[in-house]
Amino acid sequence: MPMSLLTTKLYRPPVSPTLVTRPHLIQRLDEGLHLHHRLTLISAPAGFGKTTLLSDWLCHVDRPAAWISLDEADNDLARFLAYLVAALQTLDARIGQAAQAMLQAPQPPALEPWFTSLAHDITTISQPFILVLDDYHAIETPTIHQALAFLLDHPPPQMHLVLASRADPPLPLARLRGRGQLTELHAADLRFTYDETAAFLNKAMALDLSVEQVQALEQRTEGWVTGLHLAALSIQGRSDVPAFIEAFAGSHRYILDYLTEEVLNRQTKEVRDFLLHTSILHRFSSGLCDAVRSGAGSQATLAYLEQNNLFVLPLDDQQRWYRYHHLLADLLRQRLQQEKPDLVPVLHRRASQWYERQGLMAEAVSHALTPGDFARAAGLIQRAGWRTLTRGEMATILRWMAALPDAFVRSRPQLSLLHAWALAKSGQLDSVEPCLRDVDLDPSPGEASAVRAYVAGVRGDLARAIELSEQALAYLPEENLLVRAIVAQNLGVAYHWSGNPVAAGRALGQAAQLSRAAQQPFQTLTTLAILGRALEMQGALRQAMETYQQALDLASESGRRPVPFAGMAYVGMAGVLHQWNDVEKAIHYAGEGIRLSERGGFLAYQVFGHALLARLCEAQGDGDGAADALNQAERLGQGCDYALVMALAADARVRWWIGRGNLAAATRWARGREPGLGAELDAAAEIERTAVARVWSAAGESGAALQLLSQLLQAAEAAERGGSVIQILAQQAVAYQAHGAPEPALSALERALVLAAPEGYVRTFVDEGAPMAELLRRARSKGITPEYVHRLLAAFDEPVEAKGPRAPQPGAQPLIDPLTEREMEVLRLIAAGLSNREIAQELVIAVSTVKSHVNHLYSKLEVRSRTQAIAKAHELGLL
Repeated sequence: MPMSLLTTKLYRPPVSPTLVTRPHLIQRLDEGLHLHHRLTLISAPAGFGKTTLLSDWLCHVDRPAAWISLDEADNDLARFLAYLVAALQTLDARIGQAAQAMLQAPQPPALEPWFTSLAHDITTISQPFILVLDDYHAIETPTIHQALAFLLDHPPPQMHLVLASRADPPLPLARLRGRGQLTELHAADLRFTYDETAAFLNKAMALDLSVEQVQALEQRTEGWVTGLHLAALSIQGRSDVPAFIEAFAGSHRYILDYLTEEVLNRQTKEVRDFLLHTSILHRFSSGLCDAVRSGAGSQATLAYLEQNNLFVLPLDDQQRWYRYHHLLADLLRQRLQQEKPDLVPVLHRRASQWYERQGLMAEAVSHALTPGDFARAAGLIQRAGWRTLTRGEMATILRWMAALPDAFVRSRPQLSLLHAWALAKSGQLDSVEPCLRDVDLDPSPGEASAVRAYVAGVRGDLARAIELSEQALAYLPEENLLVRAIVAQNLGVAYHWSGNPVAAGRALGQAAQLSRAAQQPFQTLTTLAILGRALEMQGALRQAMETYQQALDLASESGRRPVPFAGMAYVGMAGVLHQWNDVEKAIHYAGEGIRLSERGGFLAYQVFGHALLARLCEAQGDGDGAADALNQAERLGQGCDYALVMALAADARVRWWIGRGNLAAATRWARGREPGLGAELDAAAEIERTAVARVWSAAGESGAALQLLSQLLQAAEAAERGGSVIQILAQQAVAYQAHGAPEPALSALERALVLAAPEGYVRTFVDEGAPMAELLRRARSKGITPEYVHRLLAAFDEPVEAKGPRAPQPGAQPLIDPLTEREMEVLRLIAAGLSNREIAQELVIAVSTVKSHVNHLYSKLEVRSRTQAIAKAHELGLL
């Protein structure tokens, strides 16, 4: 569900007619662009003209700019990121579509892939631009500072970031400063000089002050722009100017108090009341002001204030939205509290009601919470809470809950439940249960069970997650579509990981129907991708492929790149294509799936994709590529809780060891798994034990392999894991043959062939190597599934060619130390003009791995550059 955003926060404030141009500061800002600095920081206390300077500069600079005016509500990471994308889309609507989709996911996005996705979109825009974050001091959330630090460490080359803040932000400024990548302006730089003070007072404000009077004001205010502005307003129309100038001195705060009093006392009662009553608003329009004042005519008053330079700053070019200077608004609010304390909650309630009517619920809640109208705030939060949660604004919900009294929250089960969901989704699992104690008293316990099921699933307690999910679905109201969809998906995942694909399929099918009915396309997409995996586990490859295609159809709208969630479906399709022996296409889909999963931060599918890619490279005879992919899978999976995908990576590693005759390593791995062989058999354990049986069979211990395979077969058949049954039977056939039992071998093979033929399995048999080919020839002689056996034997005889022309064999190269096949691939891509990053994307390996290959190339060719490498390769006939 899209987030409601105030578009006025994206407008660059127009320059004031009283502007004094400051060319020396404009030049400083220009230098930051020309020197390609990553960041410009303008850091000074309130009232020093930071925003005015930036608005004026952007009128002169020769590149477009995006602008965000930040406030306290933007401390929610999801909200901050949403405004960031919205600001960039004012430059190009194509920017950040995938990033926006990630913000609408059930889980909050991981920062690194989110910014990687956004940066990828930005690099497609050729024109340099500026991004301004004004009032950055309002941001206090550490994760937002971390996000911005990541952006500064990995800046898109087209973007120049500008921050305006009252204090230096907690960013790596020292590092940027040391590298010469930072432009800085502080209070000392922003103070008006005598010439600027004279220009402002006598030209912009049309006063006729003497040199001495200008000097006095410049010295008393210390060049403080706001102080000068207020002094000028106070002087206009006075006859006792010298006495007035002598009357104020001291700190900025005292000057401000004094001048505000002077200016306010000179306004009509109507204008003075307008200023005080609307000071509770951070931003305001005539309609909002009319609502707060319970009257009409606000547009005329706003026009008068703007025309006379009284307090208001326009926020757009249409004179629709304004704000007061922050310091002056603070003082006006203090004065309002002193003079009319009983009116303050009334004004906030009117503002809250107006925002509610506009559908801007975050602002409506804020105006209810500020004066302590907790009953109204609670009602608004209950109405808007779930939509806020599903947009990933957990910090907003937690901030709301912190503002409400504990007893108030505990007395309302729905608020406690919302609090529990926000804590669970933000990873604060230990704090969830106390919130649910009061919910248990509610007549409908379904939602409490849903939260507990989510927590159990995150903690890996699959049995508990299943129990609680089923309990939640039994109690949740039918009309609560989205919560039921999320619970059903969690239930399906738990069943899938526990090795019950039939139950997983039922739950995931229900989840897909519910998420469609709830109009949640990304929830539907992820559900379909997981459903495809459950269908593969059942052995239903064709139905799995159809399901993955449905997910891709949902993800790919006309003219738009696939969203990151589509990576799950791409990786799944690559697995089916691998089984069907369409290796070239499978490699393409695996690469696309990995790329999108990296952009979406879906670690499980990155591990799964690389493990699958290793087997695909093996099918091509690309040992180096297989090793690269395996290393990536294992590196990404270190310390993660994704037991199922890590089991797939382990299986790929075992196959790699056995394929290279490294039985010692494979045996060491298998022996390390022996203590767990008697434990409960979930999906991950089955894959690992099947790999152990493969090791024992390869090591000549066929008896031990057959004993384990028999146990695995019985469990797989009982759970209707059809894909596992086919794999185990194929391994059994080879093990029986090695054990000297040809008839049981042929019997196991026949059972496997009968099950596999309708779904078109190929690699399950081909990957068993020469012993399987011999068995298949025997099956052909016996007339067992003759057409299918003929196809399988043909797959043994047809080599699968790698992408592009094959590299010359190492022995044929005129080098003492020949290039490997992977080094030849890298060489050809270098000759095609690809960068290291592009080569990494093409070969689906890490950039660091590409650099390693390039260094080896240089060493073997005895060159120092790409140009020399290409020339030497042509000279040696390698290209």
